[in-house]
Amino acid sequence: MKQPVEVAGTSPTGRNNLWFIIFAVFIALVMVFPIFGLANRVEPRVLGMPFSMIWVIFWIGVEFVVLVAFFLSEEKREAN
Repeated sequence: MKQPVEVAGTSPTGRNNLWFIIFAVFIALVMVFPIFGLANRVEPRVLGMPFSMIWVIFWIGVEFVVLVAFFLSEEKREAN
């Protein structure tokens, strides 16, 4: 028996998948040219590290927090 196919954005889970895809594309864009070009410099130094390194560490932290939020929202949805 065939399983129904869900299109992104048509159900609560599909909508969550669409937001995840948008977020993943956004994170990829802030790590590559031309957006990374805004932060691609040595000065100012933060905690002794170049600004470009802080930029990457910051966005990795943001990605971690948002992915945990996506995971918890999915767990909550499955529990209901």
